[in-house]
This record gives sequence, C-alpha cells and structure tokens, in this order.
Amino acid sequence: MSLSLDPLVPYDWQEEDINWLAEGNKLLANDCGLGKTLTAIESAKKYAMGPILVVCPRLTKLWWAFNIERQQAGLVGTCGRAGRGVKWDKIARRKTTHPLIWTIVHPAAVRLSWKDIIKVKWDTIIVDEAHRFKNRQAQQTRALNKIQARRKILMTATPYGRSPADMWALLNYIQPDTFSSYWRFDRNYVNRYWGPPRPMNQQRMAREIAPFYRKRDISILNLPPLTYSDIPVQLKPAQEKVYRELATQDYAEFATEEVVIMNALVQFLRLQQCALDPGLMLKKEDAPLYPLGEIPAKVDWLVEWLQDHEGEPVVLTSRYRKFVEKWLMPLAPKSTVVGGMTEDDVKLAMEEFERTGVLVGSLDAIKEGLNLQRANTIIVMDGSRSSTAEYQLSKRVYRVGQTKPTQIIHLVGQLSYRHMWTVDMIMRKAVTQQFDDAKTIDSYIQHIQELNR
Repeated sequence: MSLSLDPLVPYDWQEEDINWLAEGNKLLANDCGLGKTLTAIESAKKYAMGPILVVCPRLTKLWWAFNIERQQAGLVGTCGRAGRGVKWDKIARRKTTHPLIWTIVHPAAVRLSWKDIIKVKWDTIIVDEAHRFKNRQAQQTRALNKIQARRKILMTATPYGRSPADMWALLNYIQPDTFSSYWRFDRNYVNRYWGPPRPMNQQRMAREIAPFYRKRDISILNLPPLTYSDIPVQLKPAQEKVYRELATQDYAEFATEEVVIMNALVQFLRLQQCALDPGLMLKKEDAPLYPLGEIPAKVDWLVEWLQDHEGEPVVLTSRYRKFVEKWLMPLAPKSTVVGGMTEDDVKLAMEEFERTGVLVGSLDAIKEGLNLQRANTIIVMDGSRSSTAEYQLSKRVYRVGQTKPTQIIHLVGQLSYRHMWTVDMIMRKAVTQQFDDAKTIDSYIQHIQELNR
C-alpha cells in the first residue's frame, strides 16, 4: 500500500497496553480505531521469544503483514485458505528466535489445518476480530482451543453483542482454569427471563474478568467531531408505485394471518431493497411494473453529491452486494472492495483509494481491518443490518490519525419512514401472539427495532 514505511511510535496509553500484554493470555477490547494491531505487534516484538501465529480475517492479512514490516518486528509468511504455502515442519524445526517469524492465517485455516498448526511450538498467538470465535460449539472455535502457546492475545472491539455468554468462549481460551464452566458464567451474568438474553450483574462480571480484560473508549483521542445525518430522498414515481404495492400486500397479509417474526423481517428487507432499487428483486417479466434500467433516486442524489464535493475523500457502502456492483462500482471501478476478493485485489483497491480518495464497498467486506482514515465521509445507502457492523465501519474512518471532522450520512427513502412505523406495528402483533406479558413484548420490539433501524 502507498503508505509510509516509517515505524509508528505508540501513544503512552498504547505503551501501557503493550506492557499489560507482556505475559499474554489477555483479551484487549479497545474501541475500533485505537490501534490494537500496532499494540499487539509491539507487544510481540518486545516480549515474544519464538514463532508467532496471527489469526485474522482474510482481507486484513496484507494489512497485518504491512504493519509487521513497518514496525520492523520480524519476517512474515502468509498462507492460503487452508494453510497452503506454509511449511509448518520447517517452522517447527527452527532453533533460533531472531528474527521473529510471523505466520498469518485466517479462521478457515485454523479449522482446516489445525493438525499441521499444532506441530509448531508457538510462543505467541494473536487472534484479531476474536468475536468470530464466540460460538463455543463451532468447529473453528474447537480447533482454536487445540492450538496452544505461551502467550495468547485476543483482540476485538465487540467481545459480545446482547449476551455476555458470547464472551465465555474467548475467556475460556485464554484462562481455561478460571472460566471452565459455561453454565456457571451464563447463570451469573445472563438474564434469560422476560425477553431476549441480556446482561445482568455487570459490576460483578467486571470485577471477575478485570485481570484478563481491558477496554478503552475512543474518546481518549480527542478526535475532531463525528456527526450523523439522515438525508430523506424522494423516491421516483416508479419506485413509489412498486413500494406501495409491496407494502399494501404485506399489510393485507399480516392483518389477516398469524405473523411469523422471521417472515415479517424478510418482507421488511424487501421494502428496504425497493427503496434502493426495485430492480434488485424484480425479474425481466416484471418490466411493465418498473423500468429496470431507470436510475434509482438515491443514486441520482449520490452522483450530484459527488459532483458538488469533487476531491473530498469518501467511502460509499451498502449492505446489498448486488446494489454495490450494479450502481456504486461504476463510480470507482478500481477502488471497490466486495466479499470474495483476493488479498492482492484488495491491496490494489486500497492503493487506488489512497490515490483518488473514493472507496466503494459492501458493508460486510469493508467493516473490518481496513484503514480508511484517508476519508472523512461515509455515505450509507441503506440501513445496516446491525448497529455493530455500522459501528465497526465508522471506526475504520474515525480512528487514530484522523484530523478532520467526520460525517456519516444515511440516505433514507422518504416512504421508508413509514416502513419503520410498520416494524413496530407488525412485530408487536407477532410477539403478542407468542407472549402475553408487556415486559417481554417491549424487549422483543426494542431488539427488532435495533435490527431494522
């Protein structure tokens, strides 16, 4: 990537974290944008005494390799999906510890090649985006548990979602003696009554995990302001027509039949796609209903915005890959990142982004691992499927080194405001058919509104 190769100097609080990680077996949960990658690399550089294994998302492997090289922390070997290209036996036979040898794999390699990986006597294991291993029964989590090292460092800004039970698998990996019982942890810290699972006894949990868990808030950086804006966009007449017909069908169906929550969510997502581009879900035979070649209202708005803000670095994203490929990719074909791309393709796209200042990507592909602080504007063409995903994306831009005020713009189809009211109405009907107490109903409604905001 076209970035400086001068080593970065850690902040004072990063130095504290580096030393805190000295003995390993810790979970670092600092906010996205606080340089956890640099912290882990510098800690390994300072305290590791043998081979180092990094487990990270596939699209961030080159970013890890780049930072290890920049910090002059040792030699790097990367690998393919199942660990192909790594000479595990050669690493295991190596007698010297300097320079440090780093091996970078992604979670699929852990699941498929753990029998080869355990041949090496690892000094340090670093797991980035460790929340991917939160399911204690998943094959890749069980495979990771078989890979041991003198020091284990787990990193994630989102150690759990709504339920602290999601964090147990991570704590069990780094401190198996202390956190040996999942059910004890669940019973002490998860309230499974009156609605979806949610935290309880949080102060007690904080005291128990404090020796092994650290989280810093991004507010310590004193960054420039971060603002959010919802911009209403008037749908075109053809879009309005399709939207109203679909909504009318949904309302009629839900009014006369028993509502299944997942079916209702599917219908709502269909309306959200319609507010983007009805062509995403219509077939050729539906052409009389909607002119499939018509440019959607949100794309018209976006093109005008780019013309008015020419030269301003920006990230353009949508949760729907088909929409990204059809309408956003033509705006920046060489700096587009979507799922399934190779590491080399992502590297080329990031180099083009550094040159032009415009990055296009599907939300799931760009929300983790990429450094996007070149931009100071994110335009989200639709609502995120989860607040966590959008939070992660915002911290790709709003992070260490950002010197400009940052804005996140949501484009909201004007009719889709009614969609949000319908979520409350339909979901309340759905949950009242299954539960009869107000507390449970309100808890589910709140949860579903978060998913559909």
